[in-house]
Amino acid sequence: MNKNENSFFPYYQFGLLSEEKGLLHFVASGENGERSDLSFVNPEALKNRQLLAKAVGFEMGQLTLGEQTHSTHVTVVRAEERGRGGCDNLSRLPDTDALVTAEKGICLMVLTADCVPVLLYDPVCRVIAAVHAGWKGTVGKIVVRTLEVMRQEWGCRPENILAAIGPSIGKCCFEVGDEVAACFTEQGFPGVVSQNGDSLHVDLWKANEMQLLSEGIREFHIESAHVCTRCHAHTFFSYRGGASLARFGTGIMLK
Repeated sequence: MNKNENSFFPYYQFGLLSEEKGLLHFVASGENGERSDLSFVNPEALKNRQLLAKAVGFEMGQLTLGEQTHSTHVTVVRAEERGRGGCDNLSRLPDTDALVTAEKGICLMVLTADCVPVLLYDPVCRVIAAVHAGWKGTVGKIVVRTLEVMRQEWGCRPENILAAIGPSIGKCCFEVGDEVAACFTEQGFPGVVSQNGDSLHVDLWKANEMQLLSEGIREFHIESAHVCTRCHAHTFFSYRGGASLARFGTGIMLK
């Protein structure tokens, strides 16, 4: 990822997606603390989102979010749903952890603080997706479900799709119990669970990369930030790093 040195709201971009014309995307930095928090638990969230929009280059009326419930529910966002969840929590698309659209001018954003944000883009069919993949969503293969929707709705072919995996908790810090570890093993994620002394750790980056590759996404079409949010809690909010309510955003929009 490359940092955009913006004075009022810094953010990052993926090299892979930055090369695409007619596409806007971002990973919002959390380095300014409360002034970077995009969650509506923070009373300054609306102001912060407005600053982000100005920095990246989209309008607040375009910002669209789902009610993230750690599900595997994918919602196709139509023109009439543009802006839902952008300015308030109540209008968020219900029970939605992945958003997909082929409409221009809809900025899809997911909020995270250790969970995995994934952006998808088909430059041939001009379809985008923003995915919130916590450990439950990852085990439930929400990335696969999102790709299925892209294929069913618009005929997207996996060999054309570009994928970007944003900052999230890394294997180094994602210590889990036996039950969570067993979920990954039982759902067919070989090599994702490792043991470090007496503790078990899960590699969420690898688990999501495996899903992309299994669906036919080309390896050189996948870019992973490989940034652990807990190790870099000063740059990206981390639930396990102490930011229990704060969230940073990862978004994408067709121009």
